[in-house]
Amino acid sequence: MNKGKSLTAALCAVALAATTLFWGCAQAPMSAAHLKRDPWSLEEPRSLVTNFMRFDYQVVPVGDVAGIKGWAYLDTRKLPEWAKWAESLKFTAYLCDPEGRVMAQDTRTFLPREARADEGIGFEFSLQPEEWGKRPLFIAFGYRLVLTEGREAQGGKAPFFASEDATTR
Repeated sequence: MNKGKSLTAALCAVALAATTLFWGCAQAPMSAAHLKRDPWSLEEPRSLVTNFMRFDYQVVPVGDVAGIKGWAYLDTRKLPEWAKWAESLKFTAYLCDPEGRVMAQDTRTFLPREARADEGIGFEFSLQPEEWGKRPLFIAFGYRLVLTEGREAQGGKAPFFASEDATTR
């Protein structure tokens, strides 16, 4: 009988370890509730202004995927005057429910470039939630950018970093 108890204890320990591993690896829910969001609107040109960027976009349905395409513009009036080079640039599009829970997201990274207000950065995203549901949907954009004085600038001012992204809850 001791053999059966030790086998049961061993199986319980393995199950507990597997459950702990599963929950440790599970992705925490994301929230975009703090980001500026636009109501979902198909094939209608929209514009969403964030702290340092403006996203002009359109939602284009492609089967059961929401395609989002458009242009992003830096608001150079809000950036330090010396910030002339986008060393690192990443955008994320979020599909959210009314409470800001992220239903789907897609991220794109861009090559370094001049930081200009008049030159847009073209983007395309594909968002496909696990289920569409019946509730209203919203679009939000996040970004991370690192700006410097110029290409391969060294010894000058510290880089300027700006970021707006969804957070884990």
